[in-house]
Amino acid sequence: KENIRFLTEVFKDMGMGGAHCHVRTGLTNRYLSDEFMELIEEAHKDFAEKGMLTWLYDEDRWPSGAAGGIVTKDHRFRSRFLVLSSQAPDEETEEIEKYVSSAAPVKSNERTLLARYAISFGNGCLASYRMLEDGETAAQGEYIKYAYLEVSGDNPWFNNEAYVNTLDKKAIDEFIKVTHERYFSRLGEYFGKDIPSIFTDEPQFPAKQRLGFAEDTRPVIIPFSDDFEEDFTRRYGHSLLKSLPELFWELPDGKYSVVRYEYHDFVSERFAEAFADNVGDWCKKHNILLTGHMMSEPTLESQTAALGEAMRSYRGFDIPGIDMLCDYREFSTAKQAASAAHQLGAPGIMSELYGVTGYYFDFRGHKLQGDWQAALGVTVRVPHLTWTAMAGEAKRDYPASIGYQSPWYKEYKYIEDYFGRLNTALTRGKPDIRVAVIHPIESYWLLWGNDAQTGDIRKQRDEEFLELINWLLFGFIDFDFISESLLAGFDHGVRDGRFR
Repeated sequence: KENIRFLTEVFKDMGMGGAHCHVRTGLTNRYLSDEFMELIEEAHKDFAEKGMLTWLYDEDRWPSGAAGGIVTKDHRFRSRFLVLSSQAPDEETEEIEKYVSSAAPVKSNERTLLARYAISFGNGCLASYRMLEDGETAAQGEYIKYAYLEVSGDNPWFNNEAYVNTLDKKAIDEFIKVTHERYFSRLGEYFGKDIPSIFTDEPQFPAKQRLGFAEDTRPVIIPFSDDFEEDFTRRYGHSLLKSLPELFWELPDGKYSVVRYEYHDFVSERFAEAFADNVGDWCKKHNILLTGHMMSEPTLESQTAALGEAMRSYRGFDIPGIDMLCDYREFSTAKQAASAAHQLGAPGIMSELYGVTGYYFDFRGHKLQGDWQAALGVTVRVPHLTWTAMAGEAKRDYPASIGYQSPWYKEYKYIEDYFGRLNTALTRGKPDIRVAVIHPIESYWLLWGNDAQTGDIRKQRDEEFLELINWLLFGFIDFDFISESLLAGFDHGVRDGRFR
């Protein structure tokens, strides 16, 4: 508690308006235990005495959803994925890295065969495919492929449990029960007052993989869940499993696969419904704002793999956010979040910034990175990060520590005072956007095939996507992205020749 009191004084001296209580590597008490919650309450008390805000954080490190493995002790709530393999489930032996701080698949022995397929190729495309009945074998010239559902195995990052199934609302209900209800029971009377929001960090699903070429025999995975076949059939009127090969191989004569588009749309919607919509609804009912950021937002490829579509999930946020590491300049990430904020009526966007910039990143860098983000709509700054302590493994956490471990920390008020004044002006203005750009993510999904046949065109689409953003911004033409998935839900229309 003495350390917390010291830190709140440090933040005050640095010109900060408050801080997020963020669990990092090196936690010495049990996550969400009574002792842990008493320290959160102490931080809130100390901040309140100084007229500062306490911002909550919803996870043990990241990514959000597993509650440090508490949720996923129950295997019903663990992440799942579909494996497409040339081997039967009981024959598959390929090892996958087990220590990863993401939703990457971890092999286990919890496998369920979903279907077998007989597939033939012509010029690298699907010549024919069919789902095999029990006991049926492939004909000469056909390849057999197995599709099975696997429950993610234990991972030391999640305290020897697993990541959560972000495609299952029931799993995220449990996450909310364990995490958000716990905070509400101890601090709920301050929600919407000096506890304005709770931060969610990098929710995601197991990243979609692709084959290298048509005859590639290595196993690949895609996000999947127990009820996918049933729910997909209900939404789209036909089976997903019967057409599954079209997700991995190209149709002949350059024909696009409707099922491929439907699968990516389905996964994106399931993810947004289960996580962002679900957590956001709870926050609205409990008078606390939802902020935070997604995973892998910057490119068409990265967000297709980990999220489906970044902008779709922003509908659940009160303050959509971004993450800007290593002094990267991801204009796409900022414009996607800002566009959603404009269209959803949010007051601005949040940025977790300066992470992994190292100890040589000076005040000039802090101001420059903050300036371009402010120009693109960032109004809530979350500097990454200040260490409570740097003992043990914590000393290898991502630097720099923007706090008392840095000799310049008492001078940092110059930076924060400047951005405080700037953000005051920004939050009292109104964006004047005259150009709309339909976001190309849904068209890109059609190209998510094997690398030999679709890799070049996918690379070209991503390059053109980023070039368009740069061309507009550096030509001083401000714009909003329009997400096709969000468009139907807006009470907008075309009046006087303009979309409003």
